[in-house]
Amino acid sequence: MQDPRVRIFVIIALSVAAFISLAGAALAFLYWICLPGRYQCVKRPAAIIFFLMIVVISFITEFTTGNGLSYFIRMTVILLLALYAYTAYIPGEFFRVMVWLFGERGFDPGLIAEMSMKALNDLEDDSSNIRIALRQKQAPLGFSTLTPVIGMFVLNQIRRAYDQADLLAVRGYRNGGTLCPEFHPDIRDYICGIMAICIVILAILYRS
Repeated sequence: MQDPRVRIFVIIALSVAAFISLAGAALAFLYWICLPGRYQCVKRPAAIIFFLMIVVISFITEFTTGNGLSYFIRMTVILLLALYAYTAYIPGEFFRVMVWLFGERGFDPGLIAEMSMKALNDLEDDSSNIRIALRQKQAPLGFSTLTPVIGMFVLNQIRRAYDQADLLAVRGYRNGGTLCPEFHPDIRDYICGIMAICIVILAILYRS
């Protein structure tokens, strides 16, 4: 999917289908298997953390309401879709899509979305650098090192936020702006979008 509008729509549609029913989750998972670069997103360190969170919540849900397995399946599929969206993201896509969708009113939300994605990339880079530093010092990640690591994450994000604010101020940014986004969808984009719509319909029909 080279058109970011279609990719974002497909991710949202499949996530909705996975949330609606187990059938929708199964179909969304089959769709995910066919996506290019799908396995790259699983290799990211954040994937393990979010997956463990889903496992813990699933166990709690199973012992409280008895729907832990259903929750596990649905949320795992949604996690895979979210990781794929993050991996397939190209800088500037959210900006262009928001302006295309909302016109001039989408400029600020698009800018915020791009800055948020930049912050996530920075967090991932910081995490990788910290793991390398701990490995070189042969220091395991425990309670003694957790506090300075978290402090480093917070301080780096605050510093970058100040730098971004100064950069926008220097460039004279106040509110809004103009952008003329261009998209070049092909037949494969339309097919992917139609298939996602069909999966949502099937998820609703076979809702459990």
